[in-house]
Amino acid sequence: MRTPQRLLWAAAALAAGGFYLTPYLAIQQLRSAAAAQDADALAAQVDFPALRASLKTSVQAHLAGQELNERGEPTPAAAMGAAIAGALLGPMVDTLVTPASLGRLLQGQAPMQAVLGRGRSQQTNSAKPPTAPAPPALETRMAYESLNRFVFSVKKQGEDEDPVHLVLHRKGLLAWQLAELRLP
Repeated sequence: MRTPQRLLWAAAALAAGGFYLTPYLAIQQLRSAAAAQDADALAAQVDFPALRASLKTSVQAHLAGQELNERGEPTPAAAMGAAIAGALLGPMVDTLVTPASLGRLLQGQAPMQAVLGRGRSQQTNSAKPPTAPAPPALETRMAYESLNRFVFSVKKQGEDEDPVHLVLHRKGLLAWQLAELRLP
């Protein structure tokens, strides 16, 4: 094989590797921004309208399917409850899904703790300066769901609950943004 042909193959392999690794780099940027509590950097990595819409849809579907009749269909009471919850859900999701709450999710906090801002250590009135608690050990998984969707799953190590799945969507050729949140 001639040298120019080898260089062409090497460049193609390098480009393919870079193309494959882009969502992993996006996750690393999200996690770094969350650890640094940099709301602006985190917000730049998130498609908030798509994220909020997906969360509203999944919660409404979950609420509608809670109570099923013997034929496996939602009962009228469940449908009415889902409609009422849907009216309240929109403004709640818009208010609670923020860069700060997403940062807490990325650091392994449970969804309710993350959106409500709970679970942080409380400062005491002692003479010692407060020390930052060690971050919890996390179990994470990352995988392509399709060519344009990448799923990052996170939960605290040793917890029995299901992980939170953060879904990134491809934006253009190499960029990715968090656009979906799948709660346990």
